Amino acid sequence: MFRLISLSIQHHHVLGNTRLEFYKDNWEGVDLNEIYTSVVIGVNGIGKSYLMRAIADVFSYLDALSRDVDIRKSPVGYKFYIKYKLGISVYEFTNTAEWEPAGRAVRNYTHVGFKRDGVAARIEQIVIPARIIASTMTVTDKFTTVNTERYIYKGIRNERSPGTTGTRTMIRKTVSGLLHSLDVKEGFREELAELLEHMGLRPRLEVGYTLRYKQVFLDPEMTPEKLCEIFDHQERFFENRNSQLWGTANFQKLRADEGKLSRVAYFLRELAEENAERRDVRLNYSVLEDPQRINRDRDAIEVLSALDLLSFPSLRVFKRDTDFAFDQSSSGETHMLCQLIGIMSDIEHESIVLIDEPENSAHPSWQVNYIEWLKKIFSHYSDCHFVIATHSHFLLTDLKPDTSDIIALERDDNGGLHDVEGVDNAYCWSVDDILYRVFHVRNTRNYVFESKMMELYQLIGNRTDDMQRITDLVTELSRYQLNADDPLKKLLDTAKVYVESN
Repeated sequence: MFRLISLSIQHHHVLGNTRLEFYKDNWEGVDLNEIYTSVVIGVNGIGKSYLMRAIADVFSYLDALSRDVDIRKSPVGYKFYIKYKLGISVYEFTNTAEWEPAGRAVRNYTHVGFKRDGVAARIEQIVIPARIIASTMTVTDKFTTVNTERYIYKGIRNERSPGTTGTRTMIRKTVSGLLHSLDVKEGFREELAELLEHMGLRPRLEVGYTLRYKQVFLDPEMTPEKLCEIFDHQERFFENRNSQLWGTANFQKLRADEGKLSRVAYFLRELAEENAERRDVRLNYSVLEDPQRINRDRDAIEVLSALDLLSFPSLRVFKRDTDFAFDQSSSGETHMLCQLIGIMSDIEHESIVLIDEPENSAHPSWQVNYIEWLKKIFSHYSDCHFVIATHSHFLLTDLKPDTSDIIALERDDNGGLHDVEGVDNAYCWSVDDILYRVFHVRNTRNYVFESKMMELYQLIGNRTDDMQRITDLVTELSRYQLNADDPLKKLLDTAKVYVESN
């Protein structure tokens, strides 16, 4: 069982000095068959994405230290203290001077300290979450895109050129995760079928490719030697090209692997026999209905993709009455499916999953059901902790208090972040409640704002001696922006004068 308990940060360029709790260790009434969700919510620009990045970076730093990676410079430029529970033990990790480093120094590059169950510990005694998954569908996310064995970036930015984004990048990553998980994750197909059902889709998913340069590579007599000849003497096979094939560098790395070359050559021979009369060579795989075929061809597909001999993959899903490609679907459907499939492909037991702004392009009805979907889809991973950053009040409308927590962010006078008091449970709250208490927003019919304004004037009208309550109400209501000609602004101004005069 993994749970992130708390994180403290000092001197962060955006977050300032911040201490937040993500999990209250109270097992009474907790449903151990559900994932735990901590929802970080706040207005745009308050620093939610930087907070998610900080969590990922601290755990990645801990992972690097545990593997004795040569870290010349700390991956974090601020002071931190993190506390988490994994299994039956509680672990603490910090780079502050509060504790002396225990045991051997970690390459002597940084001052770090560890505790296990409150006792100073060595790095070898620290257990780390199985996976650190950073998932986002925003082009401005703050996560690092460089993957390790433990840290997995599941976003729409390109790993090698983070400034590059797009639907094709997102689909490529989704398909890559699918192909990998089909082989290594037991029960993955069943989980995938459940996901499609929750999304209102039929349990069918197709992956498709098109072979490039059919006139050269679609050869019934293809051999490893001929593949080497094509890449070594491209001018003879591609008379109209002025540059090398994009996959040339990858081929030079591959050519020493005779086994892979033989499998690819055999695969191309089979394609030639099956598609001799076709103008376009299309490879279609039904992930759920024909698992043997995609397992058989997976290695060849991965090699041909690395050599740029296959097109970007396509994904096709099926509604009850029709089918459509991902690039023909709404952005909300595309983002939601790619995000959930991406997480499903890499999640392991006792992982932390960081999801930044899942509401992007999603219909409000999907946002309302999002947390419930997560709990159902990932019910097999109830020992994982999902931390979700959002500015959508819809995600909070039905959070279960025993398996969820809310961190409502607000700036303090010193620029740091703190959790708004009294917003740890929004179960059965109305949208108006959430808008008012979390975002300090009132709409034209916000009954929470109106009721507090009414209470204020009843207290003043009755000339109560409870000046503390009047002062608290004036302070709270003054945080909300009102138009200059709004009658409520005039009433509030009058109340301020009343407080000052008493």
